[in-house]
Amino acid sequence: MATANSAPLTFGQLSVWRVMADWPHERWPETYLTGVVGTPADCDADRLVAAFGVLCERHESLRTRFADTARGPVQVVDPAAGEVTVQTVERPVRTADEAAAAGRELARDRIDRAREHARRFALVTDGGRPTHAVITTDHIVADGFAMGRLRAELTALIGGDSSEGRRWLEERPPQPSALALAQQSAAGRARGDAVLRYWRDLLAALPADTFPVPDAAGGSPGRIEAVLRSPRARASLADVAKQRGLAPHDVLLALTSLAVAVIEETTRVVMTLQSSNRFSPPWRTVVSSMNQYAPMMLDTDPAPRTFDDYVRHVQRTALKAYRFGSYDIDEVDALVRAERGRAPGYDHFYNFLAHDVTQTAPSGGADRPGRVEATRPHRQIGPRFDVKVLGGPEMPVVVRADPGLVPAPRLHALLNWYDEELQRLAGDSVSSPDALIRRCGRALERAVPA
Repeated sequence: MATANSAPLTFGQLSVWRVMADWPHERWPETYLTGVVGTPADCDADRLVAAFGVLCERHESLRTRFADTARGPVQVVDPAAGEVTVQTVERPVRTADEAAAAGRELARDRIDRAREHARRFALVTDGGRPTHAVITTDHIVADGFAMGRLRAELTALIGGDSSEGRRWLEERPPQPSALALAQQSAAGRARGDAVLRYWRDLLAALPADTFPVPDAAGGSPGRIEAVLRSPRARASLADVAKQRGLAPHDVLLALTSLAVAVIEETTRVVMTLQSSNRFSPPWRTVVSSMNQYAPMMLDTDPAPRTFDDYVRHVQRTALKAYRFGSYDIDEVDALVRAERGRAPGYDHFYNFLAHDVTQTAPSGGADRPGRVEATRPHRQIGPRFDVKVLGGPEMPVVVRADPGLVPAPRLHALLNWYDEELQRLAGDSVSSPDALIRRCGRALERAVPA
C-alpha cells in the first residue's frame, strides 16, 4: 500500500533490508558504499554544495527514509527542499582512496534509516580548498552502478570531464518508488510466479546439505582478503574470450567454481551470483540498490570433456540464474523455509565488474606474472568466500575469505593459480576441468606449512 509520499520497498531494497536485519549494528557501516570525485581547481565549496543539492533533487534515493510499519517496510520520499548538509573534513590527501577513507569517517556510526536520509556528503579540503567530494551511502540507497552514476553526474555538475555524466543530466531519471509500484502490479506478480517456479525446481535439484548454507556460516566476524593484480591475466583472459568466443565473465566464473570444488572438497558446487537486475528500460539506470542473490548449481563430476565446453555450460546456467534474479525475498524465504525448514543462506559469491577486458588493449607488464598482496577487507562479516573481479589494466581479482575455510597461505596460492591458469588456457584449448581441479588442489596443498 502506497501513500502520497511512501511506497513499498523495491525488491532490491527489501533484500538489503532483510539480509542486514540480523547483523550487529556496529557492522552495518562496513557495507556502505563510497564514491569520490576530484574537484577542479576553480570549483569552490558553494558550487559543490549546490551540486549535491541537484543530485538530491534528481534522485529520490538521496532523500528517502526507510521505516518499518504494520504493513511492512516502506520507503518515505521527502520533498527536495532547502540546502543539503555537506560536512567538511580538513585533511591533505594524495589519492582518491585516502579521500574516500576521510569521507567514510562521517559514516562510521550506523545511519538511522528511519530518521535520516541514508547517505553522507563530504568535502575533503586542504588548507580550506576542496580537493575531493565524497558520497557515502547505505547499501539500501545505491549499488555499485548507482554510485557510478552519482559520481558521473557530480563530476559533470562541478565542471569536471564526464561525457557520461553530461548525458545522464539531460535525462529524467527513473525513481525507485515507481519501480516498487511496477513490481507490485499484475505484470510484476506474474513474473514473481515464474520466479517461484524456478526456485522450486532449484530446490528439487539441490541436496539439503548444500543449500541453504546455515546463516551462522556468515555471521561470525573475521575475514581475510588478498588481491591479484595481473596485466598478464587480463591479457590472457581477453585472448581466451576473443579466440574461442567465450565471455570473460563466464571464464572466470568457471575457474572460480572449480576452485570452490577444491576448497569445499565437493563435486556439486553452489555459487551465488549477484544479479544486477539492470537488464531492461526504464529501470536499468535507476539510482537504487538493485542487486540480489542468484544461486546456481554446477556439477564438476562428471564435467564436460574440455574446459571450453564447461564454460559454455556455466554460461547457460548463469544466464538462467540471472533471468530469475529479481524477486520478492519474503516470498522466496517462505518457500525455502517450507521446503528446507530454515531460511535461505548463501556462500561462494562471484561478482564480475571487469567489463573492459576485451575493449581496451593490454597494458605494460602483460608478459610478467601478476602479484598477490594481502589487503584489509572493509567487511569482517558475510560470505565465507567472496570473489570480485574489477576493471582496469591490472584487472584486480579480490578474494575475501573466512580463514577457517581458506587460510592466508592457501588464499595467496589460489590467486597465483588464477594467474597461471589463465595464461595456460590462452595457449591450450583442450584442458579439461579435471586437470584444472588437480592443479588447483596441488597448489593449495603446497601452501600448507609442513
